[in-house]
Amino acid sequence: MFNPITIGMFIINLAMVYHVFRTGRSPMWLAALGLLSISGFAMGSIALLGNFVLWIAYVIFALLPDMLRSQGARRLADNVVNAADPGRGYREKQRQVANVGSADAKRALAEECIRMGRFGDAVEMYESAMAGPLGAQDPTLLKGLARAKMLSGDGAAAEQLFLQLKQIDPAAADADAELDYARALAIEGKNDAAMRQYENVVPRYPGEEARCRYALLLEQLGQNDRAQALFREIIESVKGAPGYYRRRQAEWVRIARQHIK
Repeated sequence: MFNPITIGMFIINLAMVYHVFRTGRSPMWLAALGLLSISGFAMGSIALLGNFVLWIAYVIFALLPDMLRSQGARRLADNVVNAADPGRGYREKQRQVANVGSADAKRALAEECIRMGRFGDAVEMYESAMAGPLGAQDPTLLKGLARAKMLSGDGAAAEQLFLQLKQIDPAAADADAELDYARALAIEGKNDAAMRQYENVVPRYPGEEARCRYALLLEQLGQNDRAQALFREIIESVKGAPGYYRRRQAEWVRIARQHIK
């Protein structure tokens, strides 16, 4: 009567009962699970077959729909679709701009343009989003436009926008914005100012990108000893680090390895 198989069936059925209660499923599931759990101790292999059929039905009609509606599943599905159709996200956001035309829709499209490397389009979209009476004072839009300007190669405009951002909302000038500001200064050829900015942002930047970009600038300026020291710091920083951190910093570690002499 009591054996590892029937006890295992009972435990699995208890887990399903918990899921039924938690998700508000039909009481019929409870009745079927209860009946098969009780009969499993008396009917042996027949009840085991019935349990397998019920488990498969529950997975198909209850568990899978829940999994497919989950945020993680939707994100995975979106990633698969985007890989198959890279322009899908852009077209959807473009339709939102055409249908709604709000500043938020334009911001989302501008961010998608940046992701696709369409920096000029991102600048136009941010400028359009900021055309309203309060748009020029919106820190999110201002930071996005400054980044788009920097990425498009307009370092001077990006510098002015970052300075404006700091005046309007100093808290919005986060580590990413400070890094973009350093990059804008370097684009302009203001190397001394760029180095000072990098010195400020590297210690508080959450990752190796700032350190790597600073090292590349130093190497470009012929300050090879300082650059090499930073490249070695990047390599050392990932030793013994958690796997997720190593994966996120893989690009900068790769660049550092390529430049170490």
